[in-house]
Amino acid sequence: MQNIIAAGPNTIKAHLKHLFEHGEFGLYQEAKNILTEKGLPVPDIKETEQACSGGCPGSTTQRLDSGVDTTKKYTPTLLQNQLRQWPVQLQLMNPNAAYFDNADLLIAADCVPFAFANFHDRFIKGKIVITFCPKLDQTIPQYIEKLTVIFTNYNINSITIARMEVPCCGGTEIIVQKALEKTNKSKMVHVNVISTQGEIV
Repeated sequence: MQNIIAAGPNTIKAHLKHLFEHGEFGLYQEAKNILTEKGLPVPDIKETEQACSGGCPGSTTQRLDSGVDTTKKYTPTLLQNQLRQWPVQLQLMNPNAAYFDNADLLIAADCVPFAFANFHDRFIKGKIVITFCPKLDQTIPQYIEKLTVIFTNYNINSITIARMEVPCCGGTEIIVQKALEKTNKSKMVHVNVISTQGEIV
């Protein structure tokens, strides 16, 4: 909440709305209590109805139509695995691994490889891969610290983010930005937003 408060009223309201829409009512009430204790206005969230039909759009059940004719037999194209290191989950990665030196980083939300068909060639090729889920993972503060160590100790050539278009996935960018702020380094971050239909939007 300290970080949310520092970001201003619009971010505070968006955060409370997000907690409420995801049914995190304990955290929602705790956030409201913190605002009250600090003498800050509590945003008006319509608690009697969900702002998103069926909850947050990121959790809405959908049947997707890729437009592919599943009755037709396709000749597979020869694809190559572009992965250059293991592990890829930030939770498991050693922030002092030598492969981070002079690396081009791809920081991807967990769902992206499933939504974007050409993930290896379009995103992984030539990069060191870091993945996590900004919504479900419970170790976000540790992720920020781990990325801070990586950004501080190594010369990082570039940072590419691949995230889904659903609101929850915006946390991917926030986590990277907070780690960069801790290093006092300025890096150009290229963000790719992927739709649930598998397109770069």
